[in-house]
Amino acid sequence: MSAPFDSQDVVNRLAQLAQPRLQELLRLSSARHIYDPMPGLPGAKHLAAEGEVLLNNYPRTVQPYQSIERFLSKEKAIPFLIEPGLVPLVKALALDVRGRKLLVTRKPAPRESDRGAVGYLPGFGVRLLLATGPETTLTWECLYGVL
Repeated sequence: MSAPFDSQDVVNRLAQLAQPRLQELLRLSSARHIYDPMPGLPGAKHLAAEGEVLLNNYPRTVQPYQSIERFLSKEKAIPFLIEPGLVPLVKALALDVRGRKLLVTRKPAPRESDRGAVGYLPGFGVRLLLATGPETTLTWECLYGVL
């Protein structure tokens, strides 16, 4: 049996490791990015200089793990924890922003059903939720809209 780990420390470290990978994967050539740090839910609106943006896109990935402890080293965290959760979100973003002029991301607001440690990627609307228990799950969520 491995030593217990602090879920909040794990989520904070994963968010820190995921930030450069997000910047590497998501190359916004023509679209401008605006980050709104105010927590919001799907359906929220953001007023930008270009117009009103409806934040109605909320992709989520949920990864179940039997023993997440074995993936907590930096060498294993990126390919086994970060890539499987971050790549689908970036793919959804990239497809939606193609040919658009504005991408607005907002910090997702907590929901009543949330349980576990929560972390956010700085400067972007991506939230990580690590729920431990009989089965450990790592959830990645992103709230955004395009114009």
